Order: sequence, then C-alpha cells, then structure tokens
Amino acid sequence: MTETYAPRPRRWWIALILNALFPPVGYAYAGAWKMVGITVVGVMAGAVALNEWTLASPPGVYAYGLNGLLIGAAVLAAVLGLHAAWLAWRAPARGGRPSKLALLYIAPWALLFGANALYSAYGPHPTYNITSASMTPTLRAEDIVMVDGARADCGHPGLKAGDVVVFRKAGSAAPYVHRIIAGPGQTVAMKEGLLIIDGQPVPRRALGSVALPDVAVRATEVEETLPNGRRYRTYDLGSEGPLDNVPEKTTPAGSWYLMGDNRDNAADSRTFGPVPGRDVCAVALKIVYAKDRTRVGRQP
Repeated sequence: MTETYAPRPRRWWIALILNALFPPVGYAYAGAWKMVGITVVGVMAGAVALNEWTLASPPGVYAYGLNGLLIGAAVLAAVLGLHAAWLAWRAPARGGRPSKLALLYIAPWALLFGANALYSAYGPHPTYNITSASMTPTLRAEDIVMVDGARADCGHPGLKAGDVVVFRKAGSAAPYVHRIIAGPGQTVAMKEGLLIIDGQPVPRRALGSVALPDVAVRATEVEETLPNGRRYRTYDLGSEGPLDNVPEKTTPAGSWYLMGDNRDNAADSRTFGPVPGRDVCAVALKIVYAKDRTRVGRQP
C-alpha cells in the first residue's frame, strides 16, 4: 500500500527565514525553482563582479566601510527573504514526504555553499585583513589588501624583489605578509640597522621622524631603494635593536628573503630564514580598505 501525504500550505514566514539565512532554500520551499536557479547564478556572478570592481576601482564594495558592507548584506538578505515569503504566500499547498522535501530544499543551498567555497579557495583575487604592525608604514592594522594569487594554490610565479607577498610558515595555518628583499642566490645582512645586499649597502634616505603608538621613542621614516630600483618606506627605531645586526646569509635556490617594513617590530627572515617559493601564495595588488581613506588604492 502506497503511503500518501495530505497537501500542506507553504508558510510565508518559514520561506522568509529560510531565504534570509540560507538562500535560496526559501525559494525552493516556495516552489519557485526558476528563482532558485537565478539566485545561484546571480550570487556567484555578482560576487565575482563585485570583487573585480573593487580591484579596478577601490574601495568598491568597501565604499561605506566594513559596517556598510554588513548592512548591505543584511538588506539583501531581507529582500530575498521577503520575496520568498510573497511567493510562498501565493503558492499552492504541496504534498509529499517531509524528509524528502527537506533534502530537496537544502540541495540548492549546498550547491551555492560549495560554489562559494571553491571561489573563496581558488578565486584569483582574494582579500586579506592586516592584523599586525609589522608592515607599517606601508600596511597598517585593519587594512584590507587585495592580492593576485588563490588562497589554496601557493607557489606564486613571477616574483621579484620589492613585492609585498602573502606567505605561509611551517607549523602555522595563518597567512603572513612581508616584503621580498632578495631572491635566490643573493646575500643579505644587517649592520647597525643598515640593510646590505650582495655586499653593498642599500641606498636609504631619511624622510623625518614619526610618533608611533605605544613606543616611547620616535621612529625615523626611511626610504630604501633595492638594487632593482624598487623603492619603499620603512620605520627605524635606532641601530641597536635585536635584529639590527644580522650576519650575511645566502638565499637558497628557489627561496626568497622576506622582511617587514617596520624593521624593529617584525619577525621575518632574519629570525626564521628565507621562505621557499612553494610557500609564497600571493602578491599584494592594492589596499582596498583603510581607515585613512587617502591610502585606499595604493600599491604596497
């Protein structure tokens, strides 16, 4: 004997909650399968388009700050929920085994969740939040940087001295951000705070003094010029810091010597050695969010 199930009305409030929290489950519950497809394709295409727009025209989606981004997401969730509620209110009752229907409703959300996870891992231009002061004055805590290089695919090609890169360290799952100072075969040393590459002091120019938070002495802002002509700025607190005198070391083949721009407040290749190329994951392209809006759009 075949078991039958009486038709049940589609509750508008259930569709609202489902679509606001787990789109497009609310559309599936309401029987609006065309909207399910539109939502899956639209959300993924929109995410890619917004990401590339942000890279091309910073701050892009961060124009109103992080709070603005969260508010925008909440508004979109509310609109999707209300639309699903309206469709459910107009939809006819539906019969069928509840457990099978639940799986049918969840399937589109699982598809969207999986597609988003793949894009987050392998998308070409992810963003990273800066959480320390090791790269000031170039990058500051709470900056958001867009990079060239997928999160799950390290071993970035085409690197050169001066690039600011995202890399991983053995034994740590967290990403780190430092600047490439020297490449394979080059030697690096520090003497009284002076950077020496291949036996030659790196040209430097003092730009003035800067007061830093929670630091008793003022830092000197210094412009350094690498042998390939790449210029950048560093902070220097003096010539007698624990890492201001480092013996010469040759960078092994396939590796890169990395340093923080905040020289006296950075644990870098002076402490853990050169980083293998396979552990360099991305090159920083632009600052897309910063509390100081004049810094948005800069290349690190």
